[in-house]
This record gives sequence, C-alpha cells and structure tokens, in this order.
Amino acid sequence: MGAREPEDVARDFEAREQRVEEGGGAARVARHKRLGRLTARERLAQLVDDGSFVELGRHVLHRHASTSEQLAANRHPGDGVVAGIGEVDGRTVAIYAHDPTILRGALGHAASKKVCRLLDLALDRGLPVVTLADSDGVRVEEGIDGIDAYGEILRRIVRLRGKVPQVTVVFGLCVGAAAYAAALNDFVAMVGEQSYLFITGPKVTKVVTGEEVELADLGGAKMHATRTGQCHAILPDEPAAVDWAKKLLGFLARDVTPSDPPERRVPELDAIIPQADRRAYDMRKVVRAVFDAESLLELSPTFAPNLLTVLARLGGKTVAVVASQPMVAAGCLDIDASRKGAAFVAWASNHGIPVLTLVDVPGYLPGAKQEQGGILPHGATLIDAYGSAKVPLVCLVVRKSFGGASVLSFAADVRLGLPTARVGSMGADATLEVVLGPEIEGASDDARRARETKRAEWLAAHDHAWGAAEAGYLDRIVMPADARSALYRALRSVERRP
Repeated sequence: MGAREPEDVARDFEAREQRVEEGGGAARVARHKRLGRLTARERLAQLVDDGSFVELGRHVLHRHASTSEQLAANRHPGDGVVAGIGEVDGRTVAIYAHDPTILRGALGHAASKKVCRLLDLALDRGLPVVTLADSDGVRVEEGIDGIDAYGEILRRIVRLRGKVPQVTVVFGLCVGAAAYAAALNDFVAMVGEQSYLFITGPKVTKVVTGEEVELADLGGAKMHATRTGQCHAILPDEPAAVDWAKKLLGFLARDVTPSDPPERRVPELDAIIPQADRRAYDMRKVVRAVFDAESLLELSPTFAPNLLTVLARLGGKTVAVVASQPMVAAGCLDIDASRKGAAFVAWASNHGIPVLTLVDVPGYLPGAKQEQGGILPHGATLIDAYGSAKVPLVCLVVRKSFGGASVLSFAADVRLGLPTARVGSMGADATLEVVLGPEIEGASDDARRARETKRAEWLAAHDHAWGAAEAGYLDRIVMPADARSALYRALRSVERRP
C-alpha cells in the first residue's frame, strides 16, 4: 500500500472506530436498547473510573467467514467481547463484557484469545477479575475451535481461584460454558427478571428429556438465590448491579477511614438479645449495631438464611462476618448453611480478610434427610475451612454454642462471650438426660429430690458463661455494650502487621 493522504487516514480511522462502537450494528443495538438493556460498553463505562479503561484487542476479527454464512455476516470488531484493564474507585481491575448484539455474546476463538490474555495479565499482576456476562456460551458455529478456545478460558479461571477475587454480574443469558465460568467465580450477582444462568436451555431439555420447563425455573435469579446458592445477590436493574460490583470490590481495598470510632459502645444490644435461650431475635440487628455504619454487604441472604455471611468493616478494617440467625431454624446448621459458610470462610482466608463469627447455634439440624443428604461431609468442609484458615479468627458467643455446631467457635484465635453465652456438647436438657439418666416414673420423693439437687449442681457448674470461661474455652466475658470495642481489640491483637 502506497502513501496515503492524512485526511484518508483520518476517515479510515473514524470509520473503523464507529464500527467498534456500533457492536453488532445499529439495528441490533437499537433492538437491545428497546428491551431496556445497556450495551456492553455502557455497562463497562458505568463500572470503571472515567478515562481509566485500556482496551485489549479492540479491533480483533474472527477468521471463520469461509466456514459459515452466519459467521460471514457477523464479522464485527471486538468479536463479541470488550476486554481490558481499568480502575474501579482507584483500584486496578481486569474486566471483560460480553456483547450480546454480536452472535448473542457467544465467544469464539478470536474473542477467547483476548479474554485469555486478560486473565493471564490478572494472574501476573494480581488483579481482581470482573465479568459482565450476557452470553450464549461457546460459539457453536466455530465447531471444535470454539470448544477449544473456551476451554482455555475455563482453565485460566481455575488457576485464578484463590489467588485473585473473581466476580460475575449476569445481565442476560449466561449459558453452557459461560455458566460454568460464572459458577467458578467467587461471587455472582444477577439482574432480577432478565438474567438466567443454566447449562442446558429449555429447548434442548425438551428434545433430550421431553421435560417442559420455564426459563425462571431452570435458571432464574430467584431459583439460584434460594435453591442452589449460586446467586449471591439479586439486583433490580443494571445500574444497581454495577453498583453492587463496585461496592464488593471496595471491600478489597481493606482499611479505610472509620465511619465511626472503633471503641463506640453499643448499649442497644441489651434490648436486641433476649436472656432466654429459646427466644428468637434477628441477628442482622446485632450485626448492624456492632459493625461500622453503612458498611455492610450481605451475600446470599435468601440461601441458607439460618447462617448470615456479610462483608463489613470494623473500625475501618474489612472483615468477613459469619453469624447464626436464630430467626430461622433457631440458628441450627444444616447442609446448605455448611456449604455457604465453608465457601465464605475459605474465600476470606484466600484473600487475607479476617473472619469474625457471631455464634448462637443450638446444634446441627437432626434427621434422616440431613444425614442422607450429606451433612457429615458438608459439615466436615466447614470444619476444614475454619481449621485451615490462615487469617485472624475472632468469635463472640452471643448465647449458645452447642455440640458439633461449635465449629463456629472452636478454631478462633480469640473467643469472647456475652454473659448470656452457653457452651456445651449439647443443650442443658439433653445433657442432663445423659448425665442423670431418664427420670423414672413413680420414683420416690427422696429420689426426685436427689435428682433435682444433682441437676441444680450441674447447672450451677456448667450452664453459664462463667463456666465456659473458667474452663478456658471463652477467653473473656464482655458486656453487650462493649462487644464492638472488645471485638476490635481482639482483632487488632491477632492480625498480621505489614
């Protein structure tokens, strides 16, 4: 090619840039917008700080035009994904966004190579990865090349697990390999009524099994948020979903200026926490009272609601909060709660975030359904997560820490308790049944009096917070109003210094 005039170069540049910005073409973008959806570039622009995004492979094109009329008609710059590195509230992040206006966001060989480059950079530089998902998964028109290319993406996502945080926000369809990519991430948020996450869609399901199933039942946000635990947050619209991702990433910045003093007293806990063991109360109120104001981000609130998992700050320090919820199943642990807690504690440990546990747990949920469903291996996973954690662990026993469910407190570096705390191999009534034997019907008055004396002696020795402290299980008893400052000091005492 000979020398070109500057104005010809400028016109060519502008035309190519316009093609990039148009995605799959003006008509498809307009149809996408009529559905009330943002484009891939608009979603990305809402996430990153102005002027900070550096795009990779902006003009890349696939090379499969000769193999398919569909592919020949869909050779668009970027090839269905926008990828690059930007800043989110000043923190550098690797980001890629599927473009559903280009072959439904399905990834082929060229786009996958671009994503692989980005993920390699994230591993080398230790960057969090955010996926803005709206994809049919593998681009089937490319045959084996598409499968091979997406396999390379999945391999890199697995390598990144535990090394950098990975977050997916689902804006539309997230199917097949794209769904596996999301499931391998640490956290997934979905946009209410417009996002779906599944391996096999309704049409293929009907062909293969004859089963007719609605999209929402197959992979809707509500289903995943309540049944599988795969959705950690349901957001009402796209801007709210982007804000959620920004807030989550904000916790990874660790320490910030405290929004209120670490030593602030919390006298309201006296009114929130009942003295009686069997009276329910909302542990969320305790969490809101103890931790920094406006700092809470609860994850998976509708999955295993008997155990709360919350990102929060205490005196400006990022912490992972695990808390029993007495409002649901009396706070008993079960299979789903064990899965939820284990994943959260392991994630926090991998990323250097201390774990603070608020304990009020009467035990594991009994029954054949739980045993046959695998409460033993799932409960063991929770024990392993706490026992192998490499971050500071601090617990506060609010009322009960009984039986195997004491996994929530056993591994803590510092164990605090309120005056309402009780610690034991099981509840007092069940323990006394074992210690004293069953009450014999028709026993003499002397026998009944002797039994009551032994019962009173056992309760006086064991069934109170001071018994656990005297035995060395609880390191300190604190008054409810001082719970915040006590947790902060305990955390400071065991955290690693730079």
